Amino acid sequence: MIASARSTSLLIALGAALLLGACGERSQTAFASHRKDDAPAYKGAEGDPFMAKNWTPGDRTSWENQIRARGQYQNEYNKTP
Repeated sequence: MIASARSTSLLIALGAALLLGACGERSQTAFASHRKDDAPAYKGAEGDPFMAKNWTPGDRTSWENQIRARGQYQNEYNKTP
């Protein structure tokens, strides 16, 4: 009788620990971001090391041309002879 009471309390404690373990999860947000969501994408980002070199920030036409060119680089029909 004591063994079953002990195992029952152990299972309850283990279940409570597992259920409460999810409460300690941190929010998954990007802390250090160099991108602002309120600016249009063609404006670019100041000091962004990953910015493509073939377009000028703030010029919407050159940004659209760069996006179109990136899409064509991924087009398999253009790559096949």
